[in-house]
Amino acid sequence: MKGVTRKRLAAVVISTIVFSVASMFVARALDLAMGYMLIGAPLLGLCISSFEVFYFQAVRGRWLREMHPLKSNLIYILILTGLFLIVHHANYAIRGRWDELTFVYDRYPAAIPALLAVSLLAVMVLRVISFVGGKNIFSLLVGKYHRPTWERRIFLFLDINGSTNIVESLGPEKTNQLFGKFMFDASKPIADHGGEIYRYQGDGFIATWDWKAGERVTGILEAVDDLYATVAHERPEYERRFGVCPDFRIGIHGGDVIVCEEGDVRRNIAFYGDTINIAARMESKAKEAGMDCILTSDIAMLFDDPEGRLVDLGKENVRGIDRDIAIFGLERLTAS
Repeated sequence: MKGVTRKRLAAVVISTIVFSVASMFVARALDLAMGYMLIGAPLLGLCISSFEVFYFQAVRGRWLREMHPLKSNLIYILILTGLFLIVHHANYAIRGRWDELTFVYDRYPAAIPALLAVSLLAVMVLRVISFVGGKNIFSLLVGKYHRPTWERRIFLFLDINGSTNIVESLGPEKTNQLFGKFMFDASKPIADHGGEIYRYQGDGFIATWDWKAGERVTGILEAVDDLYATVAHERPEYERRFGVCPDFRIGIHGGDVIVCEEGDVRRNIAFYGDTINIAARMESKAKEAGMDCILTSDIAMLFDDPEGRLVDLGKENVRGIDRDIAIFGLERLTAS
């Protein structure tokens, strides 16, 4: 099972549990039968969570996300209401209690708004998980990084080439749409190969893997290959909508970093150390060397290279680092 699917399923499970627990309180307040809620709440929570994660947040739901929020929210509420009505009747069909339907119909004026409120709570949980990351939420809750902690990680820096020219050509609004599509397309290969997006920054992002995951599989290089393959597959759509398909460069390095909580009222998890600076420098070096991707010897040594894709580029001096770093270019995978 791919990483992105595992994360989405985990989000669905968490949201379904939150929905079910909250619905029990609603049931008690409205004096609804617990037998009805024991089946209906988890089933409705599962339907709503699955719709949010596997449709609204996926490629198929882009049309809804790109609408004006007022229109999008209205459609979303109608969909939630439809799901409630379907699950409600399915619940009574499963239990063979059709005779009780009229009693619940009388409660619709109170039940539907209450369950919509609970549904929106579940959706909010899903979107917070999507925005912050389930692993990060857990780490913040248990205080894993309350004190600075040393970890060994691998970082991938990605920047879109010629972003200034794209802005001048398309204008800010159209450029924002292009970058939004690109970030959505590029995030999936990262998640599919065990990584996570640490930070989006303008015309690029930083992705990270824990060292053991990077050392155990060739997922990082496979992620790079999938990134290029995904954008190539979407090229006709980019050119149709924007008249240009973005190209990008990548730098990869790994090593020890300090991981800690950052901020007070609004918190997030941050990384500090030379490893970050070196990875960023590899991305800049890729532009200078005319390479799609550059990685340091610390990463290159982790992978077999039967196809001879690694190109020795000598050593690089990084400002603030008291040693020269051996670097390699990664040639793009040739389509068979």
